[in-house]
Amino acid sequence: MKLTQDQITELKKELVDDGVPVRFLLDGCALDITSGIKSTKRSNVMYHPTYWYFTKETAKKIADWLGAKPVWDK
Repeated sequence: MKLTQDQITELKKELVDDGVPVRFLLDGCALDITSGIKSTKRSNVMYHPTYWYFTKETAKKIADWLGAKPVWDK
């Protein structure tokens, strides 16, 4: 699952400078939201794509679109 070009265009308008770092998990694997590539299970978090410029609300919207779970880094 990955974002469509229309979704990416919409999200670019919602980018913020003070976003909350978020990763997206699908089937227990980290998901690259633009390519649809998933990490291997139990891979180290340092290799997971992390997105920095989304609000929590925007991250929830992305997760809903992709059927993924948003995970906010602390």
